[in-house]
Amino acid sequence: QRALLPQVRPAVLGIDIGEVYAASARMDIGGDLYDYIGLADGRLAVVVGDVTGHGVDAAADMAMAKFVFRSLAREHPQPSDFLATANEVVVDEIAPGKFITMVYLLLDPATGELLCASAGHPPPRVVRADGSVDGVAPSGLALGVDAGQTYDEVSTRLEPGEFVVLYTDGVIEARVGAELYGIDRLDSLLARRRTLRPEDVAASVIQAARRFTGGELLDDCAVVVVKRLG
Repeated sequence: QRALLPQVRPAVLGIDIGEVYAASARMDIGGDLYDYIGLADGRLAVVVGDVTGHGVDAAADMAMAKFVFRSLAREHPQPSDFLATANEVVVDEIAPGKFITMVYLLLDPATGELLCASAGHPPPRVVRADGSVDGVAPSGLALGVDAGQTYDEVSTRLEPGEFVVLYTDGVIEARVGAELYGIDRLDSLLARRRTLRPEDVAASVIQAARRFTGGELLDDCAVVVVKRLG
């Protein structure tokens, strides 16, 4: 599974990236994935996804999702177009009853323009310089459920020093009994940690989720932090 995750961060001028993947304490292989590509026009494409299931089948679907991103992002860089095209591929490739949630971002470091589309994935968090945190929540059906889908695309702007956080549901669904870690706790943590480097922000999210549960994660978690530099 770790071999399918990116080993080298793209060198995109004006952007800093940090990420952490944490495996579940109870499962050998999960289905969380993340990847990124620097495009020829200087923008950065980022994807975070979660494949249903666990074990070898989940790893196979994860590999397929990574291939879909790598093969389509350069030809279909706009988020809504990318997810619609990716869905047509996944519908034909994934087993009946399975699906992939995915969020796709496109960031222009020169202007700070951030475009986002989502296929049933938890909403990215945008952390502002003043400590406020905004959710970016476009709507769309998970990949592989049904053909012919369209996906909303929303935009915002990152000022220098601001960053966006993508994550899988293992973070906000970390639990103690019936109580979930949740988005409110995540936002509060991100506001407090906003001066850290992206890799340290990502690590602090995983650490906070572990502390909340008493030290054991029941699902794998992936966190990617993308910061626009000044």
